[in-house]
Formats: sequence, structure tokens, C-alpha cells
Amino acid sequence: MSNTLQKRIMRRVYYAFFLRGAFHPVTVHALVLIVSVFTLSRLVHVAAIIENLKMVRLGELDNYIFATFAQAEFWTLVCTGIIIFTILSLPLRLSLPKHRHIQTI
Repeated sequence: MSNTLQKRIMRRVYYAFFLRGAFHPVTVHALVLIVSVFTLSRLVHVAAIIENLKMVRLGELDNYIFATFAQAEFWTLVCTGIIIFTILSLPLRLSLPKHRHIQTI
């Protein structure tokens, strides 16, 4: 085998390996989660939220969270929804079979 042919074949093998890892469900979920958390941190001042949470009594926490989300901006709610959906959908996605084969006769 010539050296150039071997390099071309190995390059295709490396591409296939990279694409297989890049489109793995854990990789996609992690990327979506990282982008959503970064976007949410740019939209919301996280330190102020933590300081406000410290001042709320434990029994009033549910009312505080509801009031906070009722006054939130649209993109903040979208980012929060994407984060929650990504975290909750990962176990479901991992439990699905990887390959769906159609059995033929």
C-alpha cells in the first residue's frame, strides 16, 4: 500500500471516530447544557439571585420562586426551560436503544 493511500484511509477513520463521538447523546446534551448555562449567566446576575435567595424564609421559598419566574424575561425563561429539559431528557435518551433494526424475512 502506498503511503498516501494509507493516510487517506486513516483520515477517513479519524473522521468517522470524531463524528461518532461528537454526535453521542451525552456529548450533545452536555454541549446544549453548557451553552444554555452560559447564556443564562449572561442574561441574569447569578450573585444577586443567590443573595436574594438567602433572604427568603424557607416556608416562603415556593412563592418567591413563582413570583421570580412570573416577572422574568422571555429569554431567561427559555434558557431555564432548555436547561431543565436537557437535564430531564438525558436519562431517557440513554435508556433508548442505540440502533433500531427492522427485521426482515
